[in-house]
Amino acid sequence: MAKAFGTGQPEADVIENRSLAKALAVLKDMKAAGRTWNEMAERVEREFGTKLDKEQLKALVR
Repeated sequence: MAKAFGTGQPEADVIENRSLAKALAVLKDMKAAGRTWNEMAERVEREFGTKLDKEQLKALVR
């Protein structure tokens, strides 16, 4: 019943990891895979809700 009214705990698989550590890991993996800066920017915006330009991405991936 608590779940029906939104007072219960969210299920573990519903919670997204939007941490900086996760974003950095995603970016480093994408860079290692040879993805473009544009592809990285699109994924960061889609998954983390943050819009970054090429120079900002470069600074994070170093």
